[in-house]
Amino acid sequence: MRRKLIIIVLLAISAALPLRAETIVDEELRSRLSRDSILIGDQVEWTFDLKLAPGESARVGLPGEIPVPGVETLGALAVDTVAHKDGTMVLHGHMTITSFDSGSYALPPLFVLVARPDGTLDTLAYASPKLEVNTIPVDTATFEAYDIKGQIKYPLTFKEILPWIGLALLTAALVWLLVRWIRMRRQNRTLFGKPVVEDPPHITALRSLEKTRSQKLWQAGRQKQFYTQVTDALRQYIASRYDISALEQTSAEMFSDLKDKEIDPALLEKLQDLFTTADFVKFAKHTASDAENEEAIPTAVRFVNETYMQQMEEEEE
Repeated sequence: MRRKLIIIVLLAISAALPLRAETIVDEELRSRLSRDSILIGDQVEWTFDLKLAPGESARVGLPGEIPVPGVETLGALAVDTVAHKDGTMVLHGHMTITSFDSGSYALPPLFVLVARPDGTLDTLAYASPKLEVNTIPVDTATFEAYDIKGQIKYPLTFKEILPWIGLALLTAALVWLLVRWIRMRRQNRTLFGKPVVEDPPHITALRSLEKTRSQKLWQAGRQKQFYTQVTDALRQYIASRYDISALEQTSAEMFSDLKDKEIDPALLEKLQDLFTTADFVKFAKHTASDAENEEAIPTAVRFVNETYMQQMEEEEE
Protein backbone atom coordinates (compact mmCIF):
# COMPACT_ATOMS: atom_id res chain seq x y z
CA MET A 1 0.00 0.00 0.00
CA ARG A 2 2.88 2.38 0.90
CA ARG A 3 4.63 1.64 -2.40
CA LYS A 4 1.46 2.49 -4.34
CA LEU A 5 1.15 5.85 -2.55
CA ILE A 6 4.75 6.79 -3.38
CA ILE A 7 4.24 5.80 -7.03
CA ILE A 8 1.10 7.99 -7.18
CA VAL A 9 3.09 10.98 -5.76
CA LEU A 10 5.85 10.55 -8.32
CA LEU A 11 3.37 10.26 -11.16
CA ALA A 12 1.65 13.44 -9.96
CA ILE A 13 4.98 15.27 -10.15
CA SER A 14 5.25 14.38 -13.82
CA ALA A 15 1.59 15.12 -14.61
CA ALA A 16 2.61 18.28 -16.45
CA LEU A 17 4.31 16.12 -19.07
CA PRO A 18 1.74 14.53 -21.42
CA LEU A 19 3.76 11.31 -21.55
CA ARG A 20 3.12 7.77 -20.43
CA ALA A 21 4.98 6.46 -17.36
CA GLU A 22 5.99 2.87 -16.61
CA THR A 23 7.27 1.39 -13.32
CA ILE A 24 10.28 -0.84 -13.76
CA VAL A 25 11.18 -3.25 -10.99
CA ASP A 26 14.64 -4.71 -11.48
CA GLU A 27 16.34 -6.98 -9.01
CA GLU A 28 19.63 -5.24 -9.84
CA LEU A 29 18.17 -1.92 -8.61
CA ARG A 30 18.97 -2.24 -4.96
CA SER A 31 19.85 0.42 -2.44
CA ARG A 32 22.66 -0.42 -0.05
CA LEU A 33 23.72 0.16 3.54
CA SER A 34 27.34 0.82 4.38
CA ARG A 35 26.94 -1.83 7.10
CA ASP A 36 24.37 -4.58 7.43
CA SER A 37 24.17 -4.26 11.22
CA ILE A 38 24.95 -1.56 13.76
CA LEU A 39 24.90 -1.07 17.49
CA ILE A 40 22.25 1.14 19.09
CA GLY A 41 23.03 4.79 18.36
CA ASP A 42 25.53 4.10 15.55
CA GLN A 43 25.13 5.73 12.14
CA VAL A 44 25.01 4.09 8.75
CA GLU A 45 24.92 5.41 5.16
CA TRP A 46 21.94 4.41 2.98
CA THR A 47 22.98 4.79 -0.69
CA PHE A 48 21.95 4.01 -4.26
CA ASP A 49 23.50 4.51 -7.72
CA LEU A 50 21.85 5.19 -11.09
CA LYS A 51 23.53 5.39 -14.49
CA LEU A 52 21.82 7.65 -17.04
CA ALA A 53 22.36 7.46 -20.77
CA PRO A 54 22.96 10.63 -22.81
CA GLY A 55 19.79 12.76 -22.90
CA GLU A 56 18.20 11.13 -19.86
CA SER A 57 17.28 12.94 -16.64
CA ALA A 58 15.99 11.73 -13.29
CA ARG A 59 14.01 12.82 -10.23
CA VAL A 60 14.67 11.00 -6.97
CA GLY A 61 11.75 10.17 -4.68
CA LEU A 62 13.56 9.58 -1.37
CA PRO A 63 11.41 10.43 1.68
CA GLY A 64 12.66 13.19 4.00
CA GLU A 65 11.56 11.23 7.08
CA ILE A 66 11.63 7.44 6.89
CA PRO A 67 8.14 6.11 7.77
CA VAL A 68 9.60 3.25 9.83
CA PRO A 69 9.20 3.46 13.62
CA GLY A 70 12.59 3.21 15.32
CA VAL A 71 14.65 4.51 12.35
CA GLU A 72 15.64 8.18 12.17
CA THR A 73 17.28 10.25 9.45
CA LEU A 74 20.25 12.48 10.29
CA GLY A 75 20.04 14.89 7.38
CA ALA A 76 18.34 15.34 4.04
CA LEU A 77 19.04 13.30 0.93
CA ALA A 78 22.21 14.31 -0.91
CA VAL A 79 22.67 13.41 -4.60
CA ASP A 80 26.08 13.63 -6.25
CA THR A 81 26.29 13.68 -10.07
CA VAL A 82 29.33 12.42 -11.97
CA ALA A 83 29.39 13.21 -15.73
CA HIS A 84 31.51 11.20 -18.17
CA LYS A 85 32.97 12.20 -21.50
CA ASP A 86 30.67 9.90 -23.45
CA GLY A 87 27.64 11.86 -22.19
CA THR A 88 26.57 9.37 -19.56
CA MET A 89 26.01 10.41 -15.96
CA VAL A 90 26.06 8.52 -12.69
CA LEU A 91 23.84 9.64 -9.80
CA HIS A 92 24.96 8.71 -6.31
CA GLY A 93 22.35 9.31 -3.60
CA HIS A 94 23.12 8.95 0.10
CA MET A 95 21.45 9.61 3.44
CA THR A 96 22.66 9.02 7.02
CA ILE A 97 20.30 7.06 9.28
CA THR A 98 20.43 5.70 12.81
CA SER A 99 18.33 3.83 15.36
CA PHE A 100 18.11 3.80 19.14
CA ASP A 101 16.04 0.62 19.45
CA SER A 102 17.36 -2.86 18.77
CA GLY A 103 15.62 -5.00 16.16
CA SER A 104 15.34 -5.70 12.44
CA TYR A 105 13.91 -2.87 10.33
CA ALA A 106 12.71 -3.16 6.69
CA LEU A 107 13.53 0.13 4.99
CA PRO A 108 10.99 1.53 2.50
CA PRO A 109 11.66 1.29 -1.26
CA LEU A 110 13.23 4.15 -3.16
CA PHE A 111 11.74 5.49 -6.39
CA VAL A 112 13.49 7.38 -9.18
CA LEU A 113 11.56 8.95 -12.07
CA VAL A 114 13.63 8.77 -15.27
CA ALA A 115 12.81 10.77 -18.42
CA ARG A 116 14.02 8.92 -21.56
CA PRO A 117 15.18 10.72 -24.74
CA ASP A 118 12.09 9.52 -26.60
CA GLY A 119 9.81 11.31 -24.10
CA THR A 120 8.72 8.31 -22.08
CA LEU A 121 8.87 8.22 -18.29
CA ASP A 122 10.01 5.24 -16.28
CA THR A 123 9.73 4.87 -12.51
CA LEU A 124 12.61 2.82 -11.16
CA ALA A 125 11.85 1.04 -7.88
CA TYR A 126 14.89 0.28 -5.74
CA ALA A 127 14.60 -2.65 -3.41
CA SER A 128 15.70 -1.68 0.09
CA PRO A 129 17.72 -3.76 2.54
CA LYS A 130 17.02 -4.56 6.17
CA LEU A 131 18.75 -2.75 8.96
CA GLU A 132 19.81 -4.88 11.89
CA VAL A 133 20.27 -2.93 15.16
CA ASN A 134 21.98 -4.82 17.97
CA THR A 135 22.48 -4.04 21.63
CA ILE A 136 25.87 -4.14 23.31
CA PRO A 137 26.46 -7.73 24.36
CA VAL A 138 27.06 -8.31 28.06
CA ASP A 139 28.96 -11.32 29.26
CA THR A 140 26.83 -12.31 32.21
CA ALA A 141 29.12 -15.21 33.09
CA THR A 142 32.21 -13.10 33.79
CA PHE A 143 30.56 -9.71 34.37
CA GLU A 144 31.62 -8.01 37.58
CA ALA A 145 30.01 -4.84 38.90
CA TYR A 146 32.30 -2.10 40.16
CA ASP A 147 31.58 0.79 42.49
CA ILE A 148 31.21 4.26 41.05
CA LYS A 149 34.60 5.89 40.79
CA GLY A 150 35.22 9.00 42.79
CA GLN A 151 35.97 12.37 41.27
CA ILE A 152 39.40 12.57 39.67
CA LYS A 153 41.65 14.98 41.54
CA TYR A 154 44.07 16.92 39.40
CA PRO A 155 47.03 18.81 40.89
CA LEU A 156 46.45 22.53 41.42
CA THR A 157 48.15 24.88 39.01
CA PHE A 158 49.67 28.23 39.86
CA LYS A 159 47.02 29.96 37.77
CA GLU A 160 44.28 28.42 39.93
CA ILE A 161 45.81 29.44 43.27
CA LEU A 162 46.93 32.91 42.13
CA PRO A 163 43.56 34.59 42.98
CA TRP A 164 43.65 33.06 46.48
CA ILE A 165 47.19 34.32 47.02
CA GLY A 166 46.08 37.82 45.96
CA LEU A 167 43.07 37.67 48.31
CA ALA A 168 45.26 36.57 51.23
CA LEU A 169 47.76 39.40 50.60
CA LEU A 170 44.96 41.95 50.35
CA THR A 171 43.37 40.72 53.61
CA ALA A 172 46.74 40.85 55.39
CA ALA A 173 47.33 44.40 54.14
CA LEU A 174 43.90 45.56 55.33
CA VAL A 175 44.41 43.99 58.78
CA TRP A 176 47.84 45.62 59.08
CA LEU A 177 46.44 49.03 58.13
CA LEU A 178 43.59 48.69 60.65
CA VAL A 179 45.95 47.72 63.50
CA ARG A 180 48.35 50.53 62.64
CA TRP A 181 45.53 53.09 62.43
CA ILE A 182 44.24 52.11 65.88
CA ARG A 183 47.74 52.24 67.37
CA MET A 184 48.58 55.61 65.81
CA ARG A 185 45.25 57.06 66.89
CA ARG A 186 45.95 56.13 70.48
CA GLN A 187 49.29 57.91 70.16
CA ASN A 188 47.58 60.93 68.60
CA ARG A 189 49.39 60.38 65.32
CA THR A 190 48.38 59.96 61.69
CA LEU A 191 48.48 56.63 59.88
CA PHE A 192 52.02 57.42 58.70
CA GLY A 193 53.27 58.28 62.21
CA LYS A 194 53.16 62.08 62.04
CA PRO A 195 51.90 63.82 65.21
CA VAL A 196 48.38 65.21 64.89
CA VAL A 197 48.49 68.94 65.53
CA GLU A 198 45.36 69.89 67.46
CA ASP A 199 44.13 73.43 67.89
CA PRO A 200 44.53 74.90 71.41
CA PRO A 201 41.34 74.79 73.51
CA HIS A 202 40.75 78.54 73.27
CA ILE A 203 41.00 78.46 69.44
CA THR A 204 38.53 75.57 69.27
CA ALA A 205 36.10 77.38 71.59
CA LEU A 206 36.32 80.70 69.72
CA ARG A 207 35.83 78.97 66.37
CA SER A 208 32.74 77.13 67.66
CA LEU A 209 31.28 80.37 69.13
CA GLU A 210 31.84 82.23 65.86
CA LYS A 211 30.06 79.45 63.95
CA THR A 212 27.08 79.73 66.33
CA ARG A 213 26.99 83.51 65.85
CA SER A 214 26.92 83.14 62.06
CA GLN A 215 23.99 80.71 62.21
CA LYS A 216 21.70 83.35 63.79
CA LEU A 217 19.77 80.75 65.72
CA TRP A 218 18.02 82.88 68.32
CA GLN A 219 16.96 85.38 65.65
CA ALA A 220 15.13 82.45 63.99
CA GLY A 221 13.39 81.49 67.24
CA ARG A 222 15.70 78.55 67.99
CA GLN A 223 16.88 79.71 71.42
CA LYS A 224 17.30 76.23 72.88
CA GLN A 225 19.72 75.19 70.15
CA PHE A 226 21.53 78.53 70.43
CA TYR A 227 22.20 78.24 74.18
CA THR A 228 23.07 74.55 73.88
CA GLN A 229 25.82 75.26 71.36
CA VAL A 230 27.18 78.23 73.36
CA THR A 231 27.34 76.30 76.67
CA ASP A 232 28.76 73.16 75.01
CA ALA A 233 31.63 75.20 73.55
CA LEU A 234 32.32 76.72 76.99
CA ARG A 235 32.13 73.34 78.77
CA GLN A 236 34.64 71.86 76.31
CA TYR A 237 37.00 74.77 76.89
CA ILE A 238 36.65 74.63 80.70
CA ALA A 239 37.27 70.86 80.71
CA SER A 240 40.50 71.33 78.74
CA ARG A 241 41.66 74.51 80.50
CA TYR A 242 40.97 73.55 84.13
CA ASP A 243 40.99 69.74 83.88
CA ILE A 244 37.54 69.18 85.36
CA SER A 245 34.63 67.02 84.14
CA ALA A 246 32.61 69.97 82.87
CA LEU A 247 30.96 67.96 80.09
CA GLU A 248 29.39 65.49 82.54
CA GLN A 249 28.62 67.90 85.40
CA THR A 250 25.59 70.02 86.07
CA SER A 251 26.06 73.79 85.99
CA ALA A 252 26.08 73.95 89.82
CA GLU A 253 28.75 71.21 90.07
CA MET A 254 30.90 72.89 87.44
CA PHE A 255 30.85 76.29 89.13
CA SER A 256 31.56 74.63 92.47
CA ASP A 257 34.81 73.31 91.00
CA LEU A 258 35.61 76.65 89.31
CA LYS A 259 35.48 78.52 92.64
CA ASP A 260 38.88 77.08 93.55
CA LYS A 261 40.43 78.37 90.29
CA GLU A 262 42.02 81.79 90.00
CA ILE A 263 39.29 83.42 87.93
CA ASP A 264 38.17 87.04 88.17
CA PRO A 265 35.00 86.95 90.33
CA ALA A 266 33.18 89.46 88.12
CA LEU A 267 33.99 87.37 85.05
CA LEU A 268 32.88 84.18 86.78
CA GLU A 269 29.62 85.84 87.87
CA LYS A 270 28.87 86.90 84.26
CA LEU A 271 29.55 83.34 83.13
CA GLN A 272 27.24 81.95 85.83
CA ASP A 273 24.44 84.32 84.76
CA LEU A 274 24.88 83.05 81.18
CA PHE A 275 24.59 79.39 82.27
CA THR A 276 21.57 80.18 84.48
CA THR A 277 19.76 81.75 81.53
CA ALA A 278 20.76 78.80 79.31
CA ASP A 279 19.43 76.25 81.84
CA PHE A 280 16.10 78.08 82.05
CA VAL A 281 15.81 78.14 78.26
CA LYS A 282 16.80 74.47 77.83
CA PHE A 283 14.93 72.91 80.74
CA ALA A 284 12.18 75.34 81.85
CA LYS A 285 10.94 76.52 78.43
CA HIS A 286 12.03 80.05 79.33
CA THR A 287 12.20 82.66 76.58
CA ALA A 288 15.23 84.87 76.98
CA SER A 289 15.08 88.56 76.11
CA ASP A 290 16.86 90.01 73.09
CA ALA A 291 19.37 91.69 75.41
CA GLU A 292 20.23 88.35 77.04
CA ASN A 293 20.59 86.72 73.64
CA GLU A 294 22.83 89.47 72.29
CA GLU A 295 25.04 89.34 75.39
CA ALA A 296 25.48 85.55 75.46
CA ILE A 297 28.26 85.12 72.86
CA PRO A 298 30.24 88.28 73.85
CA THR A 299 30.22 87.03 77.49
CA ALA A 300 31.47 83.60 76.38
CA VAL A 301 34.19 85.11 74.15
CA ARG A 302 35.30 87.46 76.94
CA PHE A 303 35.61 84.54 79.37
CA VAL A 304 37.69 82.47 76.92
CA ASN A 305 40.03 85.35 76.00
CA GLU A 306 40.66 86.58 79.54
CA THR A 307 41.26 83.12 81.01
CA TYR A 308 43.59 82.30 78.14
CA MET A 309 45.57 85.51 78.67
CA GLN A 310 45.75 84.66 82.36
CA GLN A 311 47.16 81.26 81.44
CA MET A 312 49.79 82.86 79.20
CA GLU A 313 50.87 85.20 81.99
CA GLU A 314 51.14 82.29 84.42
CA GLU A 315 53.30 80.33 81.97
CA GLU A 316 55.61 83.36 81.44
CA GLU A 317 56.07 83.76 85.19
